[in-house]
Amino acid sequence: MLDVKAVLFDCDGLMFETELISQQIWKDEANKLGITLPEDFFINITGSGGEELTRYLSSIPKGLDLFDVMKKKRFDISFWSSIQKDCLNKKGLVTLFHWLKQNGYLIGICSSSHRTYVEALLSTVSTPLEYDAIVGGDMVTHAKPDPEIFLVGAKILGVKPSECLVLEDSKQGITAAKRAGMHSCFIEDTIKPDHIMKEMIEYQTENLEDVIQLLNK
Repeated sequence: MLDVKAVLFDCDGLMFETELISQQIWKDEANKLGITLPEDFFINITGSGGEELTRYLSSIPKGLDLFDVMKKKRFDISFWSSIQKDCLNKKGLVTLFHWLKQNGYLIGICSSSHRTYVEALLSTVSTPLEYDAIVGGDMVTHAKPDPEIFLVGAKILGVKPSECLVLEDSKQGITAAKRAGMHSCFIEDTIKPDHIMKEMIEYQTENLEDVIQLLNK
């Protein structure tokens, strides 16, 4: 049995079907600017933020122009409303949350997105989810793949990093979990793991509900 006391969730793409919506918006804005996105574009930006994201986008012609457009969209109410309206819970989300609580696990949500956005997504779930902490990207200094967000989550929950299982769907998130000294489980969404990710992935499941089997082993 995997001996952990807390489970830390990423949000976009892991808990909710938001990644495809977000990716399409990036593609649409890139097309408007005449930018051809590299094949590994979404592998590199998903779950990322801050300096890491800026550094990557600066390596792409007109990438920072695209970043400026997307940053402005963060303040566009219609942008967030469309994501919240169209997003769906990922398979097994409610089942896993309820099982974790019934079995005494602490639950933290550690997202690169702002806390208010995470709370807005949580409000769309028809069955309320019980959790113990939210750490948003606006609450930390360094974005994933820096481990800060997960370490802050563990601190708030009062557990050691080694007592945490991180659930992620991105390269940046898996990297951050490894750097934090935490157990990690990759749940595939829109990103296929590359060879670097495969070396870091400790556990892998097809969906959130399968995490129950992992913790029951």
